[in-house]
Amino acid sequence: MKKVSLFIKIVLFINVLMTLALVAAFFLPHVSPEKFGLLSLLSLFVPLVIFANVFFVLFWVLAGFKKFFLISLITLITGYFMLPQIYKFGTPDTMPPSPEKSLKLLTYNVRKFNQLNWMKTKDVDKKIDSFITKLSPDIVALQEYTKAENFNLRYPYAYTNLTDHKMLSGLAIYSKFPIVNKGELNLGKTFNRGIYVDIVKDKDTLRIYSFHLQSLGLDPERNYIEAPNASKRLIRSMRYSFKRQQEQIEGFNKQIAVSKYPVIIMGDMNNTAFSWAYKHFKNDFNDSFLEKGSHFGTTYRLKGFPLRIDYIFTDKKIPVLSHQNFDVKLSDHYPVMATVAW
Repeated sequence: MKKVSLFIKIVLFINVLMTLALVAAFFLPHVSPEKFGLLSLLSLFVPLVIFANVFFVLFWVLAGFKKFFLISLITLITGYFMLPQIYKFGTPDTMPPSPEKSLKLLTYNVRKFNQLNWMKTKDVDKKIDSFITKLSPDIVALQEYTKAENFNLRYPYAYTNLTDHKMLSGLAIYSKFPIVNKGELNLGKTFNRGIYVDIVKDKDTLRIYSFHLQSLGLDPERNYIEAPNASKRLIRSMRYSFKRQQEQIEGFNKQIAVSKYPVIIMGDMNNTAFSWAYKHFKNDFNDSFLEKGSHFGTTYRLKGFPLRIDYIFTDKKIPVLSHQNFDVKLSDHYPVMATVAW
């Protein structure tokens, strides 16, 4: 048997910590953020924990300590069956019986069209307008939407809902089909909200929700390792945000449950698929990425770290035909599109 050096003991200790973190991740969807806010932080780092355990499996095999690789391998195999997929190799698109029987959906957090000049790119509103116009989705759901001089989507039907917070911003839904009803979801004393529209297509009515849950306060341009004070403030803010998200989701679900029409939900959850928020918001809906997505499905820019926090959920009675993520750097989020049978 090989002599175990101090270095190997340190690596083994770190390996055990990463394994325990992955085991803890198995229970995150069942842990209430209101009671265990700090533990909920782990939901953001599950991809990193998974990568670390994969690294340790390879490390122990290559280093010749093959009995140690079982620590992470067994946990990873268990996680495969207990956690949502972090990476998908892709599922072939399903062709609708005819183009008239499909509905193309797009959700995009546009970050106020860069009106606060958080990035150097010019004419962001015009470029987003051109991007969406070229794709020509049937339904467009926008978060952190605000009125902009060069953003003028030419859709026959639209519902915008703005709130006075720092600047007029909020949610918007654009539709190629008639909107026969619309409304706002009351999520309590918060600037985050949800809106809905009922659209009619071929005499069938469908309810479309656009939502934006409590922000975690992440800044994609900030290095939190080099700014420890900012990191501490961020952790406090995130613990608060997770609790508010729970309140908002509970309120949202109560109102969704009374819909008499099939439902599609699009928007920015500000949380990952490994969280309590995702489990209790998704409920019995299809996640378009899990149905037809590929790769990591990244929707938020955070220095190369793959975060998927924007979603399109569909009623189980509405099959997902395709899913696509776009690498468009016009916001801190990436647009997400899905086509469904309807």
